[in-house]
Amino acid sequence: MIAVAAALALAGCGGSSAPSATSPSPEPASSAAPAIALPAGPLRELVPASPDLPAGMVPILAGTGPRDVHAVAGYSADPKTALTQLTAHGFRTAYVGQYADPATGRVLSVVVSRFASAAGAAADLAGDLAGSAGTKLAEPTVGDRSEVRRQPLPQASGTGTAAPGQLVTVRFRKGATTWLVAFGATPAADPQVPLGVAKVLAGRA
Repeated sequence: MIAVAAALALAGCGGSSAPSATSPSPEPASSAAPAIALPAGPLRELVPASPDLPAGMVPILAGTGPRDVHAVAGYSADPKTALTQLTAHGFRTAYVGQYADPATGRVLSVVVSRFASAAGAAADLAGDLAGSAGTKLAEPTVGDRSEVRRQPLPQASGTGTAAPGQLVTVRFRKGATTWLVAFGATPAADPQVPLGVAKVLAGRA
């Protein structure tokens, strides 16, 4: 059970500051991106590495790495309930990847979670989808089940107004593993950016 606002806050745009530059047209992953080693941990291979990222985006190592059930529950608006549900669904481990483009303010957060069974992962994803906000987009299915939504960026802290720009989320499951891929950009977020990342990650599971 992962709150989108919390996921974007991980990547540095969940409140204190918003993207400050216009997002360029979507670009393919850059094979020339420097290879930055992500922190060790289970599921590390199921978040993007440097070559998987859109051009200009780089990992934020300070917020990237393995997470336990308490950390993941803390991303929810109701951590106590989230902890109960995650435990009931058979949560085992998670890994968070955070990425940003310093030149444009684009941000990407990926949270991958492993459960004891496919049924537990399906139940957890169903709960997340039921609580998802934004406009549902018609896109091809990623993995066993997926959903793509677009909404304004979360409110800027202390202003009571939405940050300029958009957030696109891709939530999906493959087997006993679930992902949240959250992409924020100004003035608009192209869904093909997080979808492209999601397809790459689903292919590795």
